[in-house]
Order: sequence, then C-alpha cells, then structure tokens
Amino acid sequence: MYCHECGTKNTAGTAICIRCGTKLHLGEEALSEPAGGEIAAGLERRTARGVQTGKTAANLQSGQTGSVFAWVIPLLLLGVVGLGLGLYYKYEAGINRQVLALQQQAEAEALEGRYGAAVELLDTAAGKRPRYQALALDREIAAEAAELQQQLAAAAEGLKTQQLQTSEAAMKAITQAVAGRQEPVFAALQKELATSQVKLAVMKVKSELDKLNTVDALAVKLGAVVNLEGEEAEAVKKQIISKLAGLSYTAAEKLLKLKDFAGALQAVDKGLSYAPEDEQLSAYRKRIQSEKLAFEQAEQERIERAQQQAAEEDLTNRTAAVDVTGIQVILDEYGDLEIRGTVNNKATRPIYSIDVSLGIYNESGSYLGETYASVYPYRLEPGESGEFTVSYYGVYEEAQASVVNVTWYLE
Repeated sequence: MYCHECGTKNTAGTAICIRCGTKLHLGEEALSEPAGGEIAAGLERRTARGVQTGKTAANLQSGQTGSVFAWVIPLLLLGVVGLGLGLYYKYEAGINRQVLALQQQAEAEALEGRYGAAVELLDTAAGKRPRYQALALDREIAAEAAELQQQLAAAAEGLKTQQLQTSEAAMKAITQAVAGRQEPVFAALQKELATSQVKLAVMKVKSELDKLNTVDALAVKLGAVVNLEGEEAEAVKKQIISKLAGLSYTAAEKLLKLKDFAGALQAVDKGLSYAPEDEQLSAYRKRIQSEKLAFEQAEQERIERAQQQAAEEDLTNRTAAVDVTGIQVILDEYGDLEIRGTVNNKATRPIYSIDVSLGIYNESGSYLGETYASVYPYRLEPGESGEFTVSYYGVYEEAQASVVNVTWYLE
C-alpha cells in the first residue's frame, strides 16, 4: 500500500502515512477524496448563499422595496451550480473506479508473472490519473520485473542452444537483482528463475556425462542433482544411475574372470548402493556368490587332493625314490666278482648320498655274502640316473647279485 501524497510504502491497513502523516484511504475512497473535497467546497459556498438569500427574503418581508427576480435568479444559479457539481462528482468518481479497477487488474497480472500486461494496464490508469504517485510506483516495480523476466527468457533460450556459460552468467545477475526484493510481485519471477536454474544444472551435468567413465565421478554428479526437482532432473538422475549400474557391472565382470570374488562383490554392491532396484546387478551378485561357493568347494577339494598327493609323493620319495636296473656280475680270472648297476631317481625331489646294499648268491642260490656300493654322481635330480661299481673277492665261481637295500637322502 503506497501513500497517495508522497508514495511511501505502508503496511496494508495503515491509517496514517509513516512518512508524511497524511491520512490514508483504502480502495475507492482514496481516489474519490479530491472530488469529494470539491463537492464539499461547493456545498459550503451554497450554504453561504442560502444565508444571504434568507436575508433578502427578510428584507422583503420587512417592507423593503425590490424586484422579485432579485432572489429568484440567485436561486436558479445556485441550482445550476449544484447540478454541475453533482455531475462533476459522478464523472470523477467514475474515473476513480476505472483507475482502481485497472490498478487491481495490473496487480493480479503481476502476481501471476504477466508483468508486461501489468505495465500496459498501469500506463492506461496513469493516463487517466497522471498525478497519482502510487500508479507511478507500481509501474516502476512492474517494469523492473518485466525487464528481468525478459532477461531470464533470453537466458532460458540460450540453454536450448547449449550456451550454458552465457545463460549461467545472466541467471547469476538476475539472482542478485531479485535477492533483496520482498515485493510479492517478484515471487512469480523468482519461481521462474528457480526453474531455469534447475534446467541449467541438469544441462551442465548432461554435457559432462559422456566424459565420465568411473563410478566415483558419476556419484559426484549424482550428488549435484539429487535434490533437484522436475522432469528434466528426474531424467538425468535416471541416466546417471543407469550408467553407474553399467560401469559397476563391467567392473565386477572383469574381477570375476580373475576369480577376485571379493572385489567383484564390492563392485556390485557399490553399484547397488546407487541403483538398489537394478535387476541386472542383483542377478549378477547372486551369480558371483554362486561361483564363489563353487570355486571354494573346488579349491578345498584341490587342496585335499594336493595334500594327499603330497603325502603319496613324500612316501614315495622316502620309500621308493630309486630304481636299480642293469645289474651285471662278472667273474674275473682271479676268481673275484665285479658288480655293476644303474640307479634311477624316481622321486619328485633331488636325492643324494645314495648307497646300494647287494646280496651275492651262487648258481645254485646259496648265499655267499653281501657288499655295499655308492652311486656316482653323488646327487641326482628327479629323473636322472647314476651308476655304481663294486668288487667282491674270492668267489671262484659264477654268481649273481640282488639288491637288498638302498639308502638315500632327500633335499
């Protein structure tokens, strides 16, 4: 509510202007006061003339001479003036009603954000009451809002052509311009600004999505739009979440091929934290758990087999690590025996310090004695062979030899 004298803004319903002290009038009464004042003045003049006319009639009654028209003509003139004042009052009151209606309509248009229409209505009203200061103040506010609205429209149009930086700078300037404005008419503009700012934020994120190929980077962008509202914001949220889920799935798949079950589950769970309803990720998590269980069972069986095999190998290495072949017994001209043979390392580990114990028997199988021989080389790798040669003296007959025992050491 503005004072019609000085234009100062007053709280609605205030009776006296806080600045100049002028009595404030609400609605039509405020605009009608000047015309009412004229009517009152007219009435005051008419009352004065009535007193004078009364004096004239008294003089006539007292016997003073004069024409009858001396008091008839003034009465006629007074009636004409009164009629004129009445018509003038009606005319001014009608203008006031028109101006008030235009002002109220302009206010309604401004509150709806149609500032251009409000300015036009206020211009029409000002044409009827050019000296009404409240109209000038209303028009100034409406015109400022209209200008800012045009700037915002241009910035919003720039978003359609991907002029994001230019539009962002324009919106920042508009935000600063309306930041301290408390007038209700700016509410619609502030709402439009908020909507455009959401579109700007969404388009900035969209422009960067193709360049983001990690879950963490996408999570940051999701945080930037998660609190935004509107169809475009919801659409970009879904787009980010979908890409997050896809990257999580790909990462988990690579880790699963490497049998990194813990890493694969972690990758899937990270994706599900942003996309809990993603069916593909949920199904893949079950697959990872299933393959993990199967792998662990197979690994346990492998370990058990390996342990068993290791035990068997150890037993073999300790009890059957060598194979003695190619034993030859030669009787020389002095009646002595020369015994030769080959030793093969059948163990899975190297062996060394190998000794062979040989039993000697004659042709009829009678036991003649026993001798020992060392294998050369001293150390044999798995699969390698060594030889031994030993003499047994004073037999004087053909004989044969058999292995009684073989000893060795495992590395």
